[in-house]
Amino acid sequence: MSKALLSRSRSRFRVRVVAAVIGLVATFIAAPAAADPSAVPPGAVVGSGDTPTIQTQGVYEYEDHSALLHVPMPTQADLDKIAKDPAAQKDGTWQHMYAAWGRYLQTQPGWDVWREIYAKVVYGDEKALDNTPEPTADELAGVGPVTDASGKATYPWRSESYMLARWKEFKAYASQWPAWRAQYVNIKNNKSKGGPTNGKYGFEPAYKKQAIAADPVLSQGEWKYGEQLSPELKAQLKSKLHKVNRPLDATDLTKLKMILELKSGNSIDTDAGREQLQDLIQIAKATGCRLYYVFAKMPDDKSRAMIQEEAKAAGIQVPIVYWPALAQPVMPDNWGGQQPPEEGTGGVSAPASPDPKGGPAGGGAPLTAPGQVSAVGPLADAIATAPNSDGEAVTQGVANQWLTAQDASAGVDDSADSQPDLGGVDFSTLQLRYVSDTYHNGSGVQYAFKADALPADAQSFGGQASAQLASDSFFTWLELSPDKFWVNLNPDEPDRIIDSQFGRTDAGRVLLQADLQMKKTVAKLIHPDTPAGKQFWDAMQGDSPCLQMRNWIVPDTATVRDNGDELYILDTPLRVETESDYVKAAGVGADCGQQDPATTRHNEQVYKTTVLPRVQDAVNHAPEYADLRRVYASRVAAEWFRQRSAIKHTAYSDLIGKGDISRWQSRVPWTPRQVFDQYVQSYKNGEFTVTHTTTEGNTVYTNTYVYGGVDFSRINQDRVSAAAFTKDHPDMAGAVAGALYKPDQAGRDMWFGGLTSSKPPVEAFAKPAPATSNPWFYPLAALPLAGWLVAGAWLLHRRRTRPADRSAA
Repeated sequence: MSKALLSRSRSRFRVRVVAAVIGLVATFIAAPAAADPSAVPPGAVVGSGDTPTIQTQGVYEYEDHSALLHVPMPTQADLDKIAKDPAAQKDGTWQHMYAAWGRYLQTQPGWDVWREIYAKVVYGDEKALDNTPEPTADELAGVGPVTDASGKATYPWRSESYMLARWKEFKAYASQWPAWRAQYVNIKNNKSKGGPTNGKYGFEPAYKKQAIAADPVLSQGEWKYGEQLSPELKAQLKSKLHKVNRPLDATDLTKLKMILELKSGNSIDTDAGREQLQDLIQIAKATGCRLYYVFAKMPDDKSRAMIQEEAKAAGIQVPIVYWPALAQPVMPDNWGGQQPPEEGTGGVSAPASPDPKGGPAGGGAPLTAPGQVSAVGPLADAIATAPNSDGEAVTQGVANQWLTAQDASAGVDDSADSQPDLGGVDFSTLQLRYVSDTYHNGSGVQYAFKADALPADAQSFGGQASAQLASDSFFTWLELSPDKFWVNLNPDEPDRIIDSQFGRTDAGRVLLQADLQMKKTVAKLIHPDTPAGKQFWDAMQGDSPCLQMRNWIVPDTATVRDNGDELYILDTPLRVETESDYVKAAGVGADCGQQDPATTRHNEQVYKTTVLPRVQDAVNHAPEYADLRRVYASRVAAEWFRQRSAIKHTAYSDLIGKGDISRWQSRVPWTPRQVFDQYVQSYKNGEFTVTHTTTEGNTVYTNTYVYGGVDFSRINQDRVSAAAFTKDHPDMAGAVAGALYKPDQAGRDMWFGGLTSSKPPVEAFAKPAPATSNPWFYPLAALPLAGWLVAGAWLLHRRRTRPADRSAA
């Protein structure tokens, strides 16, 4: 009996062990199917306190229409031809842009639209000029500049003549083309960056693949992408929606009950953005779903406030999710087999490129060397959207309004069209202030530019030109040897103005023009009709006080924080040196050689103590020297790479000292001789000739006042410690890190970042698929544990049966 009972007991034990193992394996296999209706989309919920340290979560590609920025204005013959071209029906092709321009010319917005946008740009109030009537043809014919107190012809800012001059300029179609073209490209790029969820390029398909499909919970949902509401829901909500036929990015209305609105940018602060938000809230309430806004860039304060405001008014919650993503541009292949024509090639008759695909050429984006690929960051976005002048800002505003209306009338979702104007940035102060030499799955560089902040409602101008100058100069400093980094404006040396290669670059132009500008600065400071000038001349000695001084600009000690792979450029001061200079060229200046040496020394000391400090202050702070300061900051960054490349391979090692400036030749037509001739003309004729007559007793005195290089070959650095850097610049590291994903403000500084890579970012930053996404993961993960349980059960069984077997024997 005991043997039979023991046998039955053993059988039950085996059954229990096997059942436990099977149940455990089943638990592992079934784990992914346990969908949680309250799941949050991948990313960090903004404002919940769990926002992680900023790092790339995803990388996506988008069709870059920036090549269209070089397409020339079409002739009427071009427009007639394009109207019959099937490629003109494809949104975003260069043929479509031409066809749209033709329609714009036929239906161009008039005075009321222009006046409203002009008032918004210039006055910050779109209603400021509502009572201003359209000028007549006679009034426009009489519009011209006025002469200010210095005799300069100009249009006073915000004056009526200024406004009418801008309107007159706007009415000339040719002047509108560059700004209109830029706005067309901005809108198409904005749409492409988002991309339809079912498409190949854009943030939406990237999030679908890299986030939703890779998430163990969300991947089990019954998702629909880019689809409209069902006919039943359309009928139910028709009276509550601004747009019934609006496509929805990602929805699961049945299982997970979630609606995801995906945004590649950082703002929805527009009328179209608010209307879309209101519609999505109505859809979420009607379907009982949870609505989420997912951003690739940290949303700005106005957008976050808008979402919270509308959600509160509707009595629901709309969580905001941040999923940091980088964008990589690729050239579109949808141009009907024809590459866009280039400026100066004769319109549509330009030869076609055999291969319109592939990323932009090296050097096209800031700090992108040949062979490198650039990821689109805040700097690229900022310089792409910032106009070069207030006139361009007005035309872009008019074009934006017209293009958005065109999309709306065609039934296209216009939520990506209207982008808020980038205000509050003084791009004239833009400088390269951070670089890192990184090796993230391939050589590359992360960088950040700094600019002064302006009031938030101030229009921003000129970002593209400033960024291009900083970047082109950076490569010039790398390619050429430092012994070429000087300029010399000396009337005695017309053949030693500038190195021949350096003289073909914008960096060389900036240095030479700064040398000329310094002479004009001195003239302004010593003009005898100014208080400072009078003080200077009163302190001079001699019957006919004479002074000839040579000034030149050199780098002062730059302050940097170098922590190995990163360089923070903290301060880049410039210094003005001076010495006596007796020019020998005929007809140039005055001859001070006959003046008493003691008197000359006194006059030199007066100049050094009263004038020179103010010249140096102007060089370091005045707006007319902004370009000089910009190229110097790039010089400091380039020197860091030059020194670093001497001991290890860097992202730019292959460029250093090669002398090839073909990619970075001057964007501004100029010749060194032109600047030299201006300098000599100033010397010969004087910047001013002023005659003062005074009477002392019975004697009348007549006094006549006549006034008539930069060397970057060496730079010095003061490297601060980690402790001093943290103490004196506590917000800088965080601002630089955040600037890769969004414009970041630290105090009165605005930061804009970006990065380059020797590999396309989609490869360099690719993340391996999580093991849990493999269907074999759970069974295989369960096997070791199951084996351990079986082995343990067997050993336990053996231990329990041995005494019984012995007793039975």
